[in-house]
Amino acid sequence: MKVFILHSGNANYPEINAYSDFLSKLGIQVFSGDSNTYSRFPFKGECVLWCIMGFYRVHENARFIIHDYRSLSVRPLAACKDWIKQVMNAKPNLRAFQNERMRDVMNFRDAIPSVLLPMGVPDWIFDAADGDRCDSAHPTKGGRFCYIGEMSRERGFDKVLAAWRASPWKRENKFVLVGRPETSLYREFRNTEGLNFVGRVSQKDALDIVRRSEYAVCYFPYHRPHCFQTPTKMLEYAALGKKIICNDSPSNLAASRELGIHAFVAGRSIFDSLPFDGRELSVKKNEPDKLRRLAWTSVIEGAGILAFVRDAMDIAVPRRLQHVGNAL
Repeated sequence: MKVFILHSGNANYPEINAYSDFLSKLGIQVFSGDSNTYSRFPFKGECVLWCIMGFYRVHENARFIIHDYRSLSVRPLAACKDWIKQVMNAKPNLRAFQNERMRDVMNFRDAIPSVLLPMGVPDWIFDAADGDRCDSAHPTKGGRFCYIGEMSRERGFDKVLAAWRASPWKRENKFVLVGRPETSLYREFRNTEGLNFVGRVSQKDALDIVRRSEYAVCYFPYHRPHCFQTPTKMLEYAALGKKIICNDSPSNLAASRELGIHAFVAGRSIFDSLPFDGRELSVKKNEPDKLRRLAWTSVIEGAGILAFVRDAMDIAVPRRLQHVGNAL
């Protein structure tokens, strides 16, 4: 069995590596790339085409097609773009949605079946639980606060940096920022006291910085499409056993409530309302052992996608990783 994971090539989706690792361990051949790569793929007629959804008017000859909605359209005209995708995208055999909110917003009314495939975290993250051990090839010292993720004005992250610059926390504290900031943001804030722009590093190196920091900052926007998505970094911080500080965005509040993740809820821009009185913040650490259900292996198995593929294609697809030895 062959699976081709189709994506735009522009966005950073940790799901692609997670799906590839999971399927490869089942003995399934996995390929991935954008539409140009797929157009040259020689095994279309015998493959499962797993689409990380964007805009796909047609599909070439795949045997089974999955439309996987990991995100919705961004501004401008986000809702209009999603409506166009709803009406004009090619029809799949199965749809997957990151959560119920995303499924309800897309509101497909045809008879095509769908499953929920929630966000997960790498299985190995639980073996790297919070502590002083460093497995990184290029260790970077953490800070009092750390943040991993996109830094752009579209997401409103300039307001977080401005709130840090105006807060007393910048004195004698360090805020480590992992990721590639928008050029204008970097120019505006690079000399701000306490900020340390690390740049883009591997996932393991980034999470090592989280382990070495005291508080993990989870900022998530309020507007569409972000208000329908699950905050990936909150899940990763929690799986590492960190103390999390987040803003009160709908996605953060929903993830904390639904997944049992402990987080200190601050204001819209984190540092605009974070108490500063010389005392330690009252932030409860998360317990990784209670969150192992978030590991990608458990998440993908629980979604039941392979059962649809197995039944539709009438082939022997292993049901669970622990059964691989008997199934292949």
